[in-house]
Amino acid sequence: MTTYAISLETASFEAYSAINKLDKSFVGTENYLGLAYFWDHEIKHWMRDATIAKRKKIHELLLKAGESLVEDADFPESKYFETNDKLRAIVEKVLKIKVVFSS
Repeated sequence: MTTYAISLETASFEAYSAINKLDKSFVGTENYLGLAYFWDHEIKHWMRDATIAKRKKIHELLLKAGESLVEDADFPESKYFETNDKLRAIVEKVLKIKVVFSS
């Protein structure tokens, strides 16, 4: 098996946008690449700095845990996992952080 890496740092805006659009279509599947957002507002502060590899791992663990996606009514092409105890535990485990929500 050959491994090939694409540097997103050198990709044009058009190329990045196309890859991100493709990855959005992969949210909720085993084909997810780790680029597109798949989380809601509640957890975004912890997820946005996660590496692509860690995003992919969290996504994989959510699928294995049987978590369901929610479709965004305002943006039908966007799907995400709602923040719950399972997502929070997975994020804490993979990112090695403590997720604390302010009341």
